[in-house]
Amino acid sequence: MKPTIAIIGGNGQMGRWFTRFFEDQGLEVLVADVGSPRTSQEVAAEADVVILAVPIPKVTEVAREVAPHLSPHAALMDLTSVKQRPMAVMMSAFPGEVVGTHPLFGPGEATIEGRTMVLCQGRGERWFQWLQDLLTQAGARVKITTAAEHDRLMAVVQGLAHFILIAFGTVIRDLGVSLEDLEEFSTPTFATLHNLTRRLLSQDAKLYACIQLQNPANRIALRALEGAVADILYFIQRQDADGLVRLIEELK
Repeated sequence: MKPTIAIIGGNGQMGRWFTRFFEDQGLEVLVADVGSPRTSQEVAAEADVVILAVPIPKVTEVAREVAPHLSPHAALMDLTSVKQRPMAVMMSAFPGEVVGTHPLFGPGEATIEGRTMVLCQGRGERWFQWLQDLLTQAGARVKITTAAEHDRLMAVVQGLAHFILIAFGTVIRDLGVSLEDLEEFSTPTFATLHNLTRRLLSQDAKLYACIQLQNPANRIALRALEGAVADILYFIQRQDADGLVRLIEELK
């Protein structure tokens, strides 16, 4: 089977990455984006698989724009890092097959081999199985889950982790400590956190803001973080070494 793929938002970083990926698999890829010669509706009408590679807040608008133009035998998919809301929108907009995907890697990867791709089945079997087989044959590590479970796990993997790094950078800024001094006195733990923070802050701020705002499960994870900070501060403020040691030992 050699379906035609349409990537809406194909000029973005991940859109370009997956355009190359599908072309490397010998498939025809049609691309639409802002300012492209062809509209999203035009390429969607010609494709067997339509993939939304647009920012999370744009999924609703774009899904509703292209859905009426899809063949009833086509599939509508997305590449967003949140799954419940985008999949609900696609399921509502398009009565045919729907698949949610989330590549757990960035556009800097040379190949999909060894990289993880999450798949969430919305409606239908044919195109879901086709994509799973294609990714597996290309060497990807495919993880299948529900949209709700995906978002619950991503609230920790992305929401909590990114929040901590953004907060870490904010505190360094607010304390007014020079980066030169911090690097001179750096420990391995600090260097790791500092490098991770610099890496995050060098990337697309809008994407990281969307990840914080669009996943409803983040609120649960961040409330747990608030509780953890309060517990640790409780021991520190009371100079309760035994309590803090007990907490650290429990975490082991």
